[in-house]
Amino acid sequence: MVFTVKKRTIVLFVTNLVLGALVFRTLSVYTKIETVEPPGKPTPLPVLVSAGSGGLNLPLFLASSRNHSDRVKMEKVKEMMQHAWGGYVKYAWGHDDLNPVSKTPHDWYRSQNLLNTPVDSLDTLYIMGMREEYKAAKKLVLDTLDFSTITEYVSLFETNIRVLGGLLSAYDLEGDEAFLRKAVELADRMLPAFDTPTGIPINDLKLATGEVKENTEAVLSELGSLQLEFQYLSDVTGNPIYAEKALYVFEQMQTIKVDIPGVFPDSFNPYEFGVMGNKVAIGGRCDSYYEYLLKLWLSTGDKKYFDMYYVAAKGIADNMVITAAAGHIYIPAGRVTQAGNKFSVISETMFEHLTCFAGGMFATGALASRTGDWVKHLSVGAGITEACWKMYNQSSTGIGSENCDGESLRLNNQQYILRPEAVESLFYMWRFTHDQVYRDRAWTILLAYEKYCRNDAGYHGLQNADSATPLPIDRQESFFLAETLKYLYLIFADDDTIPLEKYVFNTEAHPLSVRGHGKRADSSKFVPLPPKYKTPIGKLNPQAKITKRKAV
Repeated sequence: MVFTVKKRTIVLFVTNLVLGALVFRTLSVYTKIETVEPPGKPTPLPVLVSAGSGGLNLPLFLASSRNHSDRVKMEKVKEMMQHAWGGYVKYAWGHDDLNPVSKTPHDWYRSQNLLNTPVDSLDTLYIMGMREEYKAAKKLVLDTLDFSTITEYVSLFETNIRVLGGLLSAYDLEGDEAFLRKAVELADRMLPAFDTPTGIPINDLKLATGEVKENTEAVLSELGSLQLEFQYLSDVTGNPIYAEKALYVFEQMQTIKVDIPGVFPDSFNPYEFGVMGNKVAIGGRCDSYYEYLLKLWLSTGDKKYFDMYYVAAKGIADNMVITAAAGHIYIPAGRVTQAGNKFSVISETMFEHLTCFAGGMFATGALASRTGDWVKHLSVGAGITEACWKMYNQSSTGIGSENCDGESLRLNNQQYILRPEAVESLFYMWRFTHDQVYRDRAWTILLAYEKYCRNDAGYHGLQNADSATPLPIDRQESFFLAETLKYLYLIFADDDTIPLEKYVFNTEAHPLSVRGHGKRADSSKFVPLPPKYKTPIGKLNPQAKITKRKAV
């Protein structure tokens, strides 16, 4: 393969396997401009020791100083959670979200809601030891959340990551079967969305009736962020239907040819085998698909999902990582163009906040596998985490925004809606290195939240994060409680508070135990992988109820 490159050098801390010490390695990051390799050529897969059916059973990422917690800072994060939760209880009880400026409630689906904040907050309250608040949230959810009354179209993706994920995590942590029963009811009501010719689900459906809204496209992050929860549900119930429906989507996708191996455009045709458009990214509309490939391997031990992830990660690292003139790296969206045997990625200059999650993803995939291009992938993870910190650090508030210019890291769309991705990657890098710089940076961001996002009712977003006097966005997103505050708390907690060797976080930061641990310790319940698919892989289901002509 021949390609043109721009080359920069970055310094990376790499965890030493034998000594557990930190050593310096100098790595080169390349920006590929053009390839002359035939599009879609298979990527050689690294050798990886196959796990048994009982799970991956990862060794400790770091064996020493696992009890190294910072109790003072943990208590501060807990106080922030108490404040955010208290505002919700006072002004928005029984609704989805709090508007902390106007001190009013907000519901997602007109007058109907899925109790997003209470469900999203359950595991955070539990982990932080907020027992009375947890009991109140639990009672509200179990007593009043009635899916049979939801007659508005809801987002399959959002309902899965927030509500199903939140219920399953609460079940995993506390063990109350009532959460599992509620989760099963919800998943059963979500199944009609998968009844398309390809098995790729439609995102909009009514939970009360199973009616699906006809849609001409399926978004990559939406169709690819169901598998972790559905496969977990099959493992803990012994019912294969959930894994069968969700994992079949990944199998069908692998039969579709794309220019960069493993890297898909952001939308699909759910009725036929094909992608729509040529935009590739790991930010909005794409991000959690790649995250879930990796976490399916971590949660099940099935090498197939690592292979899918590795091909995609290599495709991203080799073709989409840009090295700025200042030396930092970033991963913008791009358009794939093809001419004969050549394909090029024409990159945008915008770097999305959502992409900041990839720091943790690349680092986790590298250190959990330690095979193939893992050292390069680890450098990408560290580099993205660094770039996201710089985006925050050079803004007037010390807080990032929806996106920035990739070269300068100056904020473009200056809105900040309490997103978690930057602190998420700081969390992973702390757990993998115990380098104090990651805790220090998390604390700096926390102080900025306190100064610019806190009011007397809770926490709000910012309209202009690069202003010394930013205006508020009147919304306390549920993911601030589910993700941002949880990751901050875990950065300062010890390594055995939700250990990464035993849990994976879904894309809403809801921890689920992996096979061999927690609620998945009993391998007798595990659904065999791969499940038995009713329609052969690569074929269309002629009996599908949802067609392009009519949605029923």
